[in-house]
Amino acid sequence: MEVDRSAAEPGQTFSAAQTGLSGPAVYALVVLTAIYSLNFLDRTVINILIDPIKHTFHVSDAVMGFISGFGFVLLYSILAAPVARWADRGNRRNIITGGLVIWSGMTALGGVARNALQLTLSRFGVGIGEAAGTAPSTSMISDFYPGERRSTAMAVYQLGPAFGIFLGSFVGGWVNHYYGWHRAFFVAGLPGLLVALLFRFTVREPRRGLAEKTKVDTSQQRLGETMRYMLRQTCYMLILIGFCFTTFTQFGFGTWVAPFLGRIYHLNTRDIGTYMGAITIVASVAGTLIGGYLSDWGGRRKIEWKIYVPAICSIGASVGVLLFVFSHSLAACLAGFVIVQALSPVHVGPMVAVSHSVVKVGMRAFATSLIYLLAELLGLGFGPYLIGIFNDHYQRQLGVNVIRYTMSTAALTTLIGGLLFVLAAHYLRRDMARSAAE
Repeated sequence: MEVDRSAAEPGQTFSAAQTGLSGPAVYALVVLTAIYSLNFLDRTVINILIDPIKHTFHVSDAVMGFISGFGFVLLYSILAAPVARWADRGNRRNIITGGLVIWSGMTALGGVARNALQLTLSRFGVGIGEAAGTAPSTSMISDFYPGERRSTAMAVYQLGPAFGIFLGSFVGGWVNHYYGWHRAFFVAGLPGLLVALLFRFTVREPRRGLAEKTKVDTSQQRLGETMRYMLRQTCYMLILIGFCFTTFTQFGFGTWVAPFLGRIYHLNTRDIGTYMGAITIVASVAGTLIGGYLSDWGGRRKIEWKIYVPAICSIGASVGVLLFVFSHSLAACLAGFVIVQALSPVHVGPMVAVSHSVVKVGMRAFATSLIYLLAELLGLGFGPYLIGIFNDHYQRQLGVNVIRYTMSTAALTTLIGGLLFVLAAHYLRRDMARSAAE
């Protein structure tokens, strides 16, 4: 097997036998998932604090949408692709460690912000650090786990957002309720510095292509060649576009859940955090694990089911969005939230795994970063911001219920994303064959 030894360390002894369900592979997946949890804790803790921060700084919904969305994603989007190119040839473990230190430290610094500008700058810093998170991590996982187990491994990794949002909901909601939102940022940021040390000294860098069953080209192509290759892979491009729509649902909708519950049902942040955290940890974990398993199980019988399962879940999430925003009882509203949290994250792990199957090994980190870059720029950047703008613009006509209509747009976006995934499945076999042959 041809391997890239440029990132291997002296004394490294990884072999193909250490992939899949081996101790090093399982441990690495657990720690990477924990890091991804901290990624989402630090990224989303601001969501439950939107109204308290808004009242402290006397700013509009549009400003809070910008800080929570673009404030994070602006520098993230600029740096994600260069960092991923670095990760496709450098030591991914060290890159992730450095990013974790930066984003955790900048989250904690948000606790000393005394105006909207200072908070925005701290969010810029979080985005800089998190640019070094997801793409190198998923690239490492693909070298630890062979293709037939990769969707399940990616689904386990995708538990990170569920745990992160769970922690963010409780930390943000409870700490703000008793001690104020400034201290919530401190509590959210500091644990990452300890986890960075654990990861750096207990996880080894795997060799590229380690989990592949056949000889593969692990070299890194030039950027122009990489982009041309990806444009030819129709399955990958449809997944990329579909992600942009589904991410709007995850982040545009998700950012405004806490303000919605506060404004429509008059809940305080402690109660909002309890509801959001409990539902997220149960529904998202169950949905993500079951969806990842079904994607692999169905894919062993017909390869297209690796895509069909997450596509069906994305389409189904639209029902949950509508139930959440247009219900007139808290119980029905929360039932809709259960549906959204169970179904909307299912696509992420399996679709990233599929994207790794239709590009070359030396392109995996960059392929992942491109998906997250565009999807998060449009979904996490524009999603919260646009909903905030429309909240402000139509406030006079619709009153407090304006947030029902602005958040309902997420039902359409997840529906479109799911349909694009279905279309991508028709090109999967062709693009996998091309990737394996070249």
